[in-house]
Amino acid sequence: MLSKRSVLFVFLGALIVAISSCWKGATELQKGFVVVNVLDKELYDDCHIKGSINIPFDKISDTPKLIDKDAEVVMYCSNYMCSASSEARKMLMQMGYKKVGVYEGGTAEWLQKGYPVVGSSVQGYLKIKLPKPEEEQDYMISAEKLKKKLEENKKI
Repeated sequence: MLSKRSVLFVFLGALIVAISSCWKGATELQKGFVVVNVLDKELYDDCHIKGSINIPFDKISDTPKLIDKDAEVVMYCSNYMCSASSEARKMLMQMGYKKVGVYEGGTAEWLQKGYPVVGSSVQGYLKIKLPKPEEEQDYMISAEKLKKKLEENKKI
């Protein structure tokens, strides 16, 4: 039978392991395939692509602390009218990232296609259907390709 002191040490040891595991996850660089929502936290919390992380546009300069420069990164924002994701891509490229794409359809198109999202999804912009721009760049990724990559990387 264990003494009260032994039980306390076992409990404290387990607590330290649990806390260190949480801390490690919070400070570890994101690697591999990373999808980034550049909207404000309030909009991200309302609705975002499942498996994505939030780095608000005004915090893009913090990206090297959060995402490994060798990662494949896809930026997105609200919809085709939002240019924040394209601008964030340019900023990451200037920081030395090599594999940065943009999902121009954003949260609105993703939700409208019935793909997995997180949040209550009550913002008005989510209901507005916008036509896809005719001009495409080689760094742009479609909803279908993004969904496939998220599935392949076991993020959804």
